[in-house]
Amino acid sequence: MRSPLTELQKRVTDFQVSLRKKGVEGALLVQRADTLYFSGTAQNVHVYIPDKGKPIVLAYRDFERAQRESSWQVIPLKGISKIPKDIQEAGLPLPRVMGLELDVLPVNNFERYRKSFPEITLVDISGEIRLQRSMKSDWEIARLEESAQIMSLVMEFAKEVLQPGMTEVELEGLLAGKARALGHDGLVRMRGFNSELYVGTITAGAGSTAHSSFDAPITGSGISVAHPNGASLHEIQIGEPIVVDMVTVVSGYQIDQTRILSLKPLSQELRMAYETARQVEERIRSALIPERIAGEVYEEILTWVSENTPYGENFMGFGTSRVSFIGHGVGLELDELPTISKGSKIVLKKGMVVAIEPKFVFPGIGAVGIEDTVVIEAELGARYLSTTPRELIEV
Repeated sequence: MRSPLTELQKRVTDFQVSLRKKGVEGALLVQRADTLYFSGTAQNVHVYIPDKGKPIVLAYRDFERAQRESSWQVIPLKGISKIPKDIQEAGLPLPRVMGLELDVLPVNNFERYRKSFPEITLVDISGEIRLQRSMKSDWEIARLEESAQIMSLVMEFAKEVLQPGMTEVELEGLLAGKARALGHDGLVRMRGFNSELYVGTITAGAGSTAHSSFDAPITGSGISVAHPNGASLHEIQIGEPIVVDMVTVVSGYQIDQTRILSLKPLSQELRMAYETARQVEERIRSALIPERIAGEVYEEILTWVSENTPYGENFMGFGTSRVSFIGHGVGLELDELPTISKGSKIVLKKGMVVAIEPKFVFPGIGAVGIEDTVVIEAELGARYLSTTPRELIEV
């Protein structure tokens, strides 16, 4: 689904306010999620946004698709050195100070831009972009709600196909295929350098406690040393907790969700831990109130778990594998702002969308937990966008 022109206009207008506040006269954007957000197309484009007036889209390929998909003027891009001339021929003045996405821009590319704009001061504008993108419009929320519906149907399908002896990878393949058949985009975008993810993390039993390079409390061991997280060839056993941490995507917008499945009932100890995770999730959800500080919410939840449950040392990982967050922003990317994390100074705002994920890891046994995507709305806390029932799924 295309972003409507009114949506794109508001995004550009809001960004231009940030540019003027920072004293930046224009921004040249190249990162895929950012250019999609402001232009409406995911083709190979640069987007130049002046501090006043309409942006221009400079397309390498496919020019014709970019022209059909974007509501802005689209210009064929013949090379980076030609961009200053393209800006001027579009009737826009060259900026004296220009913003770039320096959090993700390769150094070689930066040097090419600096050579092409020798008289222009280049500054980082990525923080302003990420903060703006953290607050979702009604149109974006609607896409996330569509994605959540796909996830609910996938979890219903999981009950039908889960069988003893099935490997983690087999289950992952079936669920990913079902999601695609229901309209899941398939691509999970992330901003972090070297961050890689397929469909999520589907792992069972003691394998769920494996340590990995991926920054998450439960990562799985993966299928090889080249892909060291996610599903493995482990055969799922009766009574093991099965972690299904999946992402579904509609029009680029991602829902992140975790549910625990099992073949026959889990042990009483794991069931108790899971119910505790549900209590913690509700505490996080109700604490996500506009104008609160994200890091303060994190400390509040960490203290509650430590003082009121027997699982303090198992919360969000175990030992050196523990992570220092309990939630992260989601949208066009899986690792957006805000993070509900240690030391975060971000002020929570209405419209921010967060995946909250209280999880407990028990070495040698397995892991249980829950994750849902919520939107911050008012004083009563965030609203669930995830629609899948939150009970254990025992087959």
